[in-house]
Amino acid sequence: MNTSKVFRRLGRWTFVIGAFLGATACADTSDSDQATNVGGDGGAVTAVCGDGSRTAPEACDDGNTTNGDGCSDHCTVESGWVCTGQPSVCGFVEGCTPNPCQNGGTCDDDANGHTCKCAPGFSGANCETNVDDCSPNPCQNGGPCTDGVNGHTCECKPGFSDANCQTNVDDCASNPCQNGGTCTDGVNSHTCQCAEGFSGANCEINIDDCTPNPCQNGGTCIDGIKSHTCQCPAGTSGDNCEINADDCTPNPCQNGGTCTDGINSHTCQCAAGFNGPNCDTNIDDCAPNPCQNGGSCIDGINSYTCECAPTYEGAQCATCVAGRDNCNGLPNDGCEAILASDANNCGACGFACTSGKICSRGACQVPPGGQQPGAPISVPATHNPLAPAVADLDRDGKLDILVANAESGSAMTPSGSLSVFKGNGDGTVQAEVNYPGSPLSSNAVVAVDVNGDGWLDAVTVDGQTNLPATNGSISVYLNLGKSAPGTFGSLTSYITGAPGSVHLCTADFNGDGRNDIATTSVTTNQVSVLFGLANGAFDAPVLTSIFATGGVQSTIACRDLNGDGHPDLAVTSPSSARLSILLNQGNGTFAAPVAYSNALNGQTAGIAFGDADGDGKVDVFANGAAGAYLFFFKGNGDGTFANGVQSATGASAVANSALGVVAGDFNGDGKLDAYILHTVPNGGVFPMTGNGNGTFTAAALVSTGVSPGLNAIIAADVDDNGYKDLVVTNKGSGSLTIIPNAL
Repeated sequence: MNTSKVFRRLGRWTFVIGAFLGATACADTSDSDQATNVGGDGGAVTAVCGDGSRTAPEACDDGNTTNGDGCSDHCTVESGWVCTGQPSVCGFVEGCTPNPCQNGGTCDDDANGHTCKCAPGFSGANCETNVDDCSPNPCQNGGPCTDGVNGHTCECKPGFSDANCQTNVDDCASNPCQNGGTCTDGVNSHTCQCAEGFSGANCEINIDDCTPNPCQNGGTCIDGIKSHTCQCPAGTSGDNCEINADDCTPNPCQNGGTCTDGINSHTCQCAAGFNGPNCDTNIDDCAPNPCQNGGSCIDGINSYTCECAPTYEGAQCATCVAGRDNCNGLPNDGCEAILASDANNCGACGFACTSGKICSRGACQVPPGGQQPGAPISVPATHNPLAPAVADLDRDGKLDILVANAESGSAMTPSGSLSVFKGNGDGTVQAEVNYPGSPLSSNAVVAVDVNGDGWLDAVTVDGQTNLPATNGSISVYLNLGKSAPGTFGSLTSYITGAPGSVHLCTADFNGDGRNDIATTSVTTNQVSVLFGLANGAFDAPVLTSIFATGGVQSTIACRDLNGDGHPDLAVTSPSSARLSILLNQGNGTFAAPVAYSNALNGQTAGIAFGDADGDGKVDVFANGAAGAYLFFFKGNGDGTFANGVQSATGASAVANSALGVVAGDFNGDGKLDAYILHTVPNGGVFPMTGNGNGTFTAAALVSTGVSPGLNAIIAADVDDNGYKDLVVTNKGSGSLTIIPNAL
């Protein structure tokens, strides 16, 4: 019980005691209607019931409104009191027990009951009412308010914050605008003003500057920030690859092609005859080969040239040359029938001559009793001609003539050269074409393919009899072939290792597939062999000695004399009347020479081969004694020979020596005949008609004109009539003479 309540109760006890002293009503010493409760815990006290009105000196009245001595059963007590039973007992009411103040309110007793001092947030007599902190609504910006105890909670609308939602949340605080965009705050929102090149709510999208693609000519676009980069294909340039490089400058189109520019490319419209991206390929007009009958095709520019196989002619080699026909129908042997001389196809295919007759000029006839040389045909040979050779140099099927020349004609200041007379195929030739030679006399010539290109080259032997200390040489003239058929480049010389070299022959002596050269010397007893190399050059000379017979060699010839497949050598020595045979050992080396003499011990000069007695074995022929004799060296088939047996020509034995003899069946009777040179008193040739037994019958001299000066003779069918003709050189008259066979 608090102190104030104690004092109040003491006052009340005073009032009670006064009543017992005669008061008629409940007396309270308190000045107010609220008597002080001094009765402890509200224990009852006996009181006189009042009359229901408070009169002095009453401080209070029990409220009894009933008159009389006794108290009504229903008395009205003063506030703070209670009356019970009869007589009325006034008991003081304890207003704070139990505590009527709710929600943590503090209770104060007083005469009238109690007073509640409410905790913050509550109101009412007993603090029973929670003060509505949401009225008026403290939550701003539309935020709903939830009342609490002496407080409230605001549920802020999106975009607002703090206790009463009065703060607009800064939606730009985290800078949502990317890539340099500027943020403007809103209510629960923001607006981005994007930098150039960007878009999107937060400027997060880099505007694609590559759509549409600004890069031209197939350029690849790489997007940037309000920009782009073009990755230009080769051949273009510029910011947007708009510049196409001129792929036609300089013009890549070759051979007259027209260029059309593209993108890093060009197109060539080629001139006729060319193709390829840059017109760099000459269309092979030879594929497939248009040349018939084995002809070789030479490609040109939008054209071709057919190099016909022998016996064919025409633009495509489709026809046989005049006077020939393919009578057997086989393409591999060409136009094998010479209608002018083929006894089985005389004048026409299938027209055969009767037995014992020959075909001459397309008609069958009995063979003449001797050779039938025609009228000589001479042409100028202005470079001091010495020795001829015959070959088809330009592969036109017509035989051409080569001549080795003693160019300067001077013994003290010698020089040599090569002349070519292109054949017309009818026994006539074109004008002489000359090629400068070595600083020595060019004494003889052969036609041979030295570099393996399929074209016949020319090789001369060069030497000077009056310069014994000066090495002889061979001079090689390479055929220019397809670029200029039958013409020659400048010469290349190789020494022979011996002075005074005068004659040569060619064969593959060591079996390596390359042609070699053998030469003779008029000043030493030696044969010089130069082996061919792969590039058309020649190795150093290999020298082989000949018996010292009192003379020197002049002519050399190559032939397989013993049937072993290897070419051997035959060498003549005019002064000693000797024929020397050197047998090949199969590897390009030669056995010791074996010498054979002629019966008259006369000169032995030129060499020819053939079967004069019909035994199938190779015999050797030589002329000698100044053209007065033909010597026959009978062959045994094993490389050995009998000594020479002569047949007289009727020429003077004191005439100048003429180094030349040829052998062949010149009258078509199947027997070997010969011609030998003669010089004085008139130049010409002696026909030597073969008797079939190794002997010969001389006929009258065929004069060739000015004498002396005949130097050499060869036999070849230069008019292509099936019968061999004669070609002779005459240094004295400066001429080349063709003696056609009159058959």
